[in-house]
Amino acid sequence: MFSTTTIISIFTEIFAAGILGAGVFTFLISYFTRKKTKDLALFFVFLSLFFHVAATLVSQMMFNFGRDLSELIFIHKSIYTSLIICGFFIWVFIGERFFGRFFRFSYLLVGLLAGFLTYRVWETAVNLIYREGVVEPFVAFAQPVPAKPFFALCLGLLACFALAASWRRSGGERKLALYLAESAVIFLLALLGAFLYVRFASAAYLVLSWILVLVGSLGFLLAEVISPNSPEAQRPLQFLRTRILFKLMLIFVLLIVVLFEATTLATINIGKSALSRSIVGNYQWVAKGLAEKIAASPGRPDPTRLKKLVSATQMGSQSVAFIVDEQGRLVAHPDEKRALQHEEIMSNQAVKWLLAGKKGGGEFIDEIGARVVGAYRPVGKYGWSVVVEEPIASAYFELRRLEVNSLVFVIIGIVLTTLTGIFFVGSIEQPIKKLTTGTEAVARGDLRWQVAVDSSDELGRLAKAFNQMTKDLRDSQERLVLSEKLASLGTMAAGMAHEIKNPLVSIRTFTQLLNQKWEDKEFRDKFATLIPHEIERINRIAESLLKFGRPMKPEMSKVDINSLLDEVLLLFESECKKNNVRVTKKFASLPEITGDAGQMQQVFVNLIKNAIEAMQESGGEMVIKTDLGEVQNLGKMAREGRRAGEEMIWGEECEAAKPIPAVFIEISDTGEGISEEHLKSLFDPFFTTKMTGTGMGLPITLRIIEEHHGSIKVKSQVGKGTTFIVTLPQGGDTAVCLK
Repeated sequence: MFSTTTIISIFTEIFAAGILGAGVFTFLISYFTRKKTKDLALFFVFLSLFFHVAATLVSQMMFNFGRDLSELIFIHKSIYTSLIICGFFIWVFIGERFFGRFFRFSYLLVGLLAGFLTYRVWETAVNLIYREGVVEPFVAFAQPVPAKPFFALCLGLLACFALAASWRRSGGERKLALYLAESAVIFLLALLGAFLYVRFASAAYLVLSWILVLVGSLGFLLAEVISPNSPEAQRPLQFLRTRILFKLMLIFVLLIVVLFEATTLATINIGKSALSRSIVGNYQWVAKGLAEKIAASPGRPDPTRLKKLVSATQMGSQSVAFIVDEQGRLVAHPDEKRALQHEEIMSNQAVKWLLAGKKGGGEFIDEIGARVVGAYRPVGKYGWSVVVEEPIASAYFELRRLEVNSLVFVIIGIVLTTLTGIFFVGSIEQPIKKLTTGTEAVARGDLRWQVAVDSSDELGRLAKAFNQMTKDLRDSQERLVLSEKLASLGTMAAGMAHEIKNPLVSIRTFTQLLNQKWEDKEFRDKFATLIPHEIERINRIAESLLKFGRPMKPEMSKVDINSLLDEVLLLFESECKKNNVRVTKKFASLPEITGDAGQMQQVFVNLIKNAIEAMQESGGEMVIKTDLGEVQNLGKMAREGRRAGEEMIWGEECEAAKPIPAVFIEISDTGEGISEEHLKSLFDPFFTTKMTGTGMGLPITLRIIEEHHGSIKVKSQVGKGTTFIVTLPQGGDTAVCLK
């Protein structure tokens, strides 16, 4: 029968199998996603370990159930095979994790060794030596089969290579490499614990061994699942808190396992106690009946009659009843030869107790040192006593069946409950995950995001409220965008009246003199040259103003950045003169890019307008440069800027597979500059230092740039000026990101 400690170890095995099963699923999905040999090797490592744990659990059940020895031998050969396979794939993982392709030549050699060891396992005769109460036997192969040493060697090499890698690396990579090394060492300690259990027959070693397997499996899984660049890499156990699925399932599974374990232990112990009392009571009743039959005989029974009495007294197929005299020698026994020889069996504990004047029943050691259960009782006549005994394995067969059946049903219950829990927890996590993704999208400024949650519970209502909120925010943003445009239009219109008035004065003067000087050829030539130019100037100003005031509907087409900058500068020409701002243009020859001309115009209007306003008190110089080059990092909706030297960068959150062509637009001013405190919040919605500003100009600018897969950098020093550098890829398609 299983001891309480052994049952606890079985539940630990179940938990370890669950973690290993999660690793099997995780790395299989990862392999099909990334197509990396390392993930495939990890899949087979976790699969073989899962099979090892499951097969060990099955072997323990089969032993307790008294299955045939040939079946147990088959299971244990499978267990040894799983260790060999696991060792081989650990070697493959070492090569892929630490060395790369040039190490693959060794896979064939180690694979041949693993194949040879597997052949030896299945071809070599084996003997299983069980002891009472020890579920793990001595496994004695007829020829040496170093399966466990091979597995231990691979684990030791993994620990060494991971430890060496941790010395060469830093940060998250170093921490995860240490986790991997520690997990390999923990597995080695688990092997030692299993050896000590078989050696010393203490169930505490078995529990310790499986706890180490559980911890090692979890550490191995975390070391390879967590990205070295993630914040969790420094504290891997924090990864279990990153998803509500992990937290709920950990609590749920622990609760279920503890509940099932406590219930099972209580049920089995109560059942064992009741059945044990019943079995012992039956033996006492049988022993009493045999003693009464002997005492009721009219004379001294002859050996033939005594043999018939003890042979007829049986509780089970392997039970034995016998009679001893006052000196502990056999008077009658089913084995007639032993009775005729009057064999002395004082080494039998029941006989000792009888000669000491005791009677009763329970478990005791027979004359050959085996543990049996039965009853013993004096006859009260002739100085004889009777003993009825049966080997524990036979006597408690039904009790062992109860244990095995109970544990099987508990295991099935845990598996079904866990799968059901995963389903229901997933149904909670998925809507929350969608809401979280939507919230992050809104935080990045993407108000077009809609959360698709169809449930009618609180999460469904929350999703509907979220979608309504984003719709309202989108409407408010559109009104703010319009307000920002109107504010810019108002600023430009104040100076544009003067710009339009100058050509109008020229046109009016020439038209007034037209009748008087029509005959003057020089006048007519000057009129023909100047008037169309002035009219075209007015037309360009009006068209640029109308284009800027038009609603923003993205229309991707070919855009000439230099021409677009000229148009925007034309709109601000009078504003620059008014504020004594000198404009210097340094345009390079640029190809056309793919983008929305209207949106890009708004970007340049916002940046140039801010530059002019930064110099409106004392004047200064605004320099506008364009250039051509390549970039590796692309635009992605960013929550906040990151510092790179003296620059703050927004939008460089997506790394391209290869450098892509891009254009650079740099707008610099010699104004008052931006403080460090304000620089961090520069692109936050509604942040402004102006009395009349809306705080939406730069956030809209950032959104447009990121929608064009670009980025914007800001360099500023208080009292020296500010520089905005806009980077835009030439193509309109989003490049494939590496992360």
